[in-house]
Amino acid sequence: MIKDLFQIQNYKLFLMNMTLLGMAVAITAPFLVIFMTGHHGMSSSVYGIFMATAAVGSFIVNTVIGRMSDRLTFDRKYLIIAALFMQICAFLSFLLIPNTWILIVSYIIFFSLGAPAMPQLYASARESINQYRSSIAVMANTILRSMFSFGFLFGPLVGSLLLARFDFVGLFCGTVIMFLVVFMASFLIKNSIPPAVSDEIELTSFEEKKSPNLLKNLTLLIPFLAFTFLHVGQWSYLLNMPLFVTSHLGEADSAVGILSSICAGLEVPLMIFMGYVASRISSKTLLIIAAFVGGTYFLSIGIFESFTMMLVGQLALALFLAILLGLGISYFQDLLPQFPGYASTLFANAMIIGQLLGNLLGGFINDLLGVENAFYFSAAFLFTAFILFFFTKKEVREGEI
Repeated sequence: MIKDLFQIQNYKLFLMNMTLLGMAVAITAPFLVIFMTGHHGMSSSVYGIFMATAAVGSFIVNTVIGRMSDRLTFDRKYLIIAALFMQICAFLSFLLIPNTWILIVSYIIFFSLGAPAMPQLYASARESINQYRSSIAVMANTILRSMFSFGFLFGPLVGSLLLARFDFVGLFCGTVIMFLVVFMASFLIKNSIPPAVSDEIELTSFEEKKSPNLLKNLTLLIPFLAFTFLHVGQWSYLLNMPLFVTSHLGEADSAVGILSSICAGLEVPLMIFMGYVASRISSKTLLIIAAFVGGTYFLSIGIFESFTMMLVGQLALALFLAILLGLGISYFQDLLPQFPGYASTLFANAMIIGQLLGNLLGGFINDLLGVENAFYFSAAFLFTAFILFFFTKKEVREGEI
């Protein structure tokens, strides 16, 4: 099966791009809250609002682009390239703009416009996979997503080294360089499906299929809410973990990178393994397990308040993320096989809304109850998702969406 994957058009390029994209995000992600609270004087609540606003912008842009992307009259790769250019501009803002409020506005605008990069990259990959053999889509997507996590294995370590040697200037330069490499490499993507061509004769012979309405279809809405709640808990953890480790536990900034890298290192083999397991155990069962395991880990942070226990718990966190991120994109694409762009966007928007609420509420919980209690909040959302998944379907039959 692995040999078959490399016969897929562009697949090697997709693997490289996802790895570098993971590194680009991971270099900065664990340290951004430290930079904004330390260098720009933000409180946890204000930082949460900042990230939540960026998530709202990302959601809007993703939704618009996602609905349009499956009816493009030009190559999808140009959407990817444009979005990656916006991401480069977003992180250049940290290097070029010293004023806090102008920086906030610049980052939100460019980050939002760059949000479609990942879902459109997945959609492009799915088109290539379907053209070769759709039966290996779950495995192909899982390995593709694992490469993003593989980037997270090295990203935080690289970020820690850049931070120690060149301070935050080096950190943001490293991120920009990684995005720039992916940007240049994306020009090499070959179109797997000819762009949609407007033809008046064909338009009169059939009715164009429309993407289903999420709010009117429980088959989509319930798993969408469950995925959103999983991401709320995860993003609240990501916001509060660096502050908890450095401020509450008194560890060095490098300890944050160590936790992130250990998790990513465990996540990659677990994600590939879950790709094989998914052919024998339903995605619904695996997602239920993920929600319970992740919720238990977040609960343990608040109970033990120990860096050593957090190190041990990275195995549980890695399993949770391997299932959530490794199988999530395939779950939605299987629900909407005729709309790969919209399906990928649903998955991305669940993460974006989760990011919005996780950052916003996580910041407020931090300020109101203390960072040590914020992880109970994360656990509550994961256990709620755990319950919701019992009401989802193992598979969706034709006519249900």
